[in-house]
Amino acid sequence: MAHSMYTWQLDNWPAYSFDQKSAELWTSKALAASHKILGAMAVVPESLGSEAKLDLLVSAAIETSAIEGESLNREDVRSSIKNHFLSPNEKMAVHDPVAAGISALILEVMDLYEDPLTAERLHHWNELVLPVHNSGPFLGPAGMAGQWRTHPDAMQIVSGPVHNPTIHFEAPPSVRVPEEMQRFLDWFEDGSRALPGVARAAIAHLWFETIHPYEDGNGRVGRAIADVAVCQMLGQPLMMSLATVLSRHRKAYYQQLNKASKDMLDVTPWVNWFGERVVEALEGAFDVIQYVVKKARFWDGLDTESLNDRQLKLIRRMLGQDAPSFENGINAAKYQNLTRCSKATATRDLQHLVVKGVLAPIYSKGRYARYKLDL
Repeated sequence: MAHSMYTWQLDNWPAYSFDQKSAELWTSKALAASHKILGAMAVVPESLGSEAKLDLLVSAAIETSAIEGESLNREDVRSSIKNHFLSPNEKMAVHDPVAAGISALILEVMDLYEDPLTAERLHHWNELVLPVHNSGPFLGPAGMAGQWRTHPDAMQIVSGPVHNPTIHFEAPPSVRVPEEMQRFLDWFEDGSRALPGVARAAIAHLWFETIHPYEDGNGRVGRAIADVAVCQMLGQPLMMSLATVLSRHRKAYYQQLNKASKDMLDVTPWVNWFGERVVEALEGAFDVIQYVVKKARFWDGLDTESLNDRQLKLIRRMLGQDAPSFENGINAAKYQNLTRCSKATATRDLQHLVVKGVLAPIYSKGRYARYKLDL
């Protein structure tokens, strides 16, 4: 069986090809989904539209880091992004520089997606996602954040035990990186504008990841490049979280990238897979907008006078930024912990909320009873 070659080792590298018709189809589907979002935003009050945008940006920042196995504090991310829209005296404290950095990257993509993609801009992004010099697991004295890698050793993506690792991918030697990146940037700015938008975004992400120009942070910077390309295709700032969808399909994402980086430059399967994810992300953004509106209407329709402070605290939490904590519903034990009340009070409060039509049972038997908001 012939040994696989990486695409950068092929004679015709980087002459990527793809099926034009399928790329155009995914691009038209993405544009249609984007227009649907614009229609929804047009009839949503400004405050709710801002809340939906904030939810999407927070998700994007958290999930692009989660793909790399890094867990960020949701509150720090949310505060970092909210600070962008607040006056100096309203800004909130952010304790995690990593959360602040990735949030700044997400916001820059949204605000400056029309600006040229340059080496200096990519270096800045790499510094944002690695805010403390030498903070990444692969950074050493010869590889600081914000510069192309220079080490003489092979840049490999590996897994398994140290004594017998599995090599999934090997990038071009460091000495080739400046030339390879200049060729990529020239293509992105001048040689790719006529391509179907989905194909351009898919190839840009794949090409960057194949070069793997940094010691660390390549995935987060590469996904930001894809976000820029999608924004340019849509002609507007991103109202979606592509990283959230890629994180949901993390295993397939890595498999698709790995397959597209070997043996041949026909990347039709990768472009189709990526196009499906872009449309999924846009449809997800529409759902977020609808959910934000539904939450607002739900709150406006509450008879708050008939509810006690404990019950209102629960409802606010379940409707708000802590909603992921309630994905499996609320039970008496969680309610006790949240409101610091007795078990009997918790049971009585929850049953009252069911009677009022605020909560609906997920499972209603005994101590295992759990409830969700009846939106």
